[in-house]
Amino acid sequence: MDQNVHQIDLRDLPPAQQWAALQQAYTQLQGTDTVVHAHVEDCPARLYIALLESGHRVSLVRESGHTVLILCTNGSARVGAIGAHSIVAHPDGRVYATTETDRLVVLDAASRRVRRSIPVGREPSHLALSVDGRHLYVANAASHDVSIIDTATDTVCRTISTGQRPLLPCAAPDRDCAYVPSGPDGTVTVVDPTESAPATLTVGHLPHDLAISPDGRWAYQPNSGSHTVTVIDTRTRRAIGEMLVGLGPGHVAFTPDSRYAYVANTLSDDVSVIDIASHAVVGTIPAGLAAHVPLVDHAGRFGYVADFASDDLAVWDIRTQCLLTRIPVGIYPHTFALTPDDCWLVVSNTGEASVLLIDAQRHQPVARLSVGVAPGHIAFAPDGTCAFVACERSNVIAAIDVHRQRVIDLVPVGASR
Repeated sequence: MDQNVHQIDLRDLPPAQQWAALQQAYTQLQGTDTVVHAHVEDCPARLYIALLESGHRVSLVRESGHTVLILCTNGSARVGAIGAHSIVAHPDGRVYATTETDRLVVLDAASRRVRRSIPVGREPSHLALSVDGRHLYVANAASHDVSIIDTATDTVCRTISTGQRPLLPCAAPDRDCAYVPSGPDGTVTVVDPTESAPATLTVGHLPHDLAISPDGRWAYQPNSGSHTVTVIDTRTRRAIGEMLVGLGPGHVAFTPDSRYAYVANTLSDDVSVIDIASHAVVGTIPAGLAAHVPLVDHAGRFGYVADFASDDLAVWDIRTQCLLTRIPVGIYPHTFALTPDDCWLVVSNTGEASVLLIDAQRHQPVARLSVGVAPGHIAFAPDGTCAFVACERSNVIAAIDVHRQRVIDLVPVGASR
């Protein structure tokens, strides 16, 4: 059966109105087997990445010399989802996760029971735990701030203002502080519990997810709108330069020895290889459609990137910087993680409410497990045997026995808790 096509022109609208127009079209046409063809400006990084991250099935094509964004209205986007999404595990066995009504829940990893909830700012989106485990950083998107939680008491000890709509906080690997990008402002806020005022750094256009080298020396800030990476000296907390990479860089992963960084370029469908010593791009690795989230294993042997639009993971050899394979996963692999022993890859298939377990040595899928709706971020129990997956639309935490390859619990984390 032929699909219907709905044409709209977004080129003269500001970004917020472009998003609103597409969301309106998606809502009105969902389930009608209609495809939206939206005329947009060339290289619309902000709109394209926002649509991908919210789970829309979307692509970019050239038609008659113009860029057209194609949006499928029969997908399973995360629009309106407010439940469990970001999750981290404390070394002592506590698991923290975002949930609705502007709070976090705290689970016990062993018993899988909810211990308590913690009120934070408005629309908590992502979490990061300090290297010593003393503080948990919570980025609150709607209140434009970060809540700092003292994990000894599980209470908010400070709230620090950031730029607008703070993104994923990145905890430094060698000290108790976190770097927090603001996409709308083009800034990074350095949040330190011991300092009276945060440092604010100006970076590129539409900064996304910052990463810090394992030795703590450099912070790399990918800027999706300017197609660059800002280099930040963590000793002086100053931006010292920018590197051109691929189109629409979103996330960065470092090798364990801090020799290389890998930047996933979402619009050019590839990964830039950066030599840390020279802060220079030294190679490009092809990937799948909408390459977005990279990862390097703990041993520094393999690199991976989740391809949001082609539903696979691209794998490359760190030694040769060459692509090895692409592993088919499920619909929209929003995030994935490696077990601490590098034996298993756990992939959240957000678009089909499943988790895929992959043998990380053979790069072969082994089991597909049904979990809650819209599985997102992943954390591991201290011994690495149990994976906890935050499932946003059903607002549960799925507990998975990785070695036995089965779901052992679905823990509700809603308001009744």
